[in-house]
Amino acid sequence: MTRIATKDEWAQIADLTKTAYGEYAKDADPDFWSMYESRTRDLLLNDQSLIRFVSLDGDVIAASAIYVPPYKRDNGEKIIDNKFPEMRLLSVHPEYRNKGLANKLIEACEKRARDDGFDFMTLHTTSLMTTAKAMYERRGYERFEQLDFKPIPNFTVWGYIKKL
Repeated sequence: MTRIATKDEWAQIADLTKTAYGEYAKDADPDFWSMYESRTRDLLLNDQSLIRFVSLDGDVIAASAIYVPPYKRDNGEKIIDNKFPEMRLLSVHPEYRNKGLANKLIEACEKRARDDGFDFMTLHTTSLMTTAKAMYERRGYERFEQLDFKPIPNFTVWGYIKKL
């Protein structure tokens, strides 16, 4: 089952995200990764504007993703003005991969965007996330360079967009 998470599940989502993204740590700049994990945990635990979706296996949160309303943010390099919702931090616990949970979460975020009156959904990914990048492209997401940014020198976070 896929549904919106309750507030008492936010810490579990933060733990799941850290576990799911852990495989990327070995290939990332250590200073960047430390900052990324800290900011991600803070976001998941505290940002009231996010909608957190979870996919369950029984009572276990096996996967999660967040739906972010349109935003304007200065990330230090440039101001990103995203006029569309964004799906972020799609996380599937390694034990639950290849069971269709990621697709269910993507569908939940896309449905929420349509229900909110939007014709597009955006997301970000990186060169570290080759499996995710391929999955997004198979689902019709295309590069949207207006959302690209560099959190550290020589590392680009790529923006993607899909017409719903």
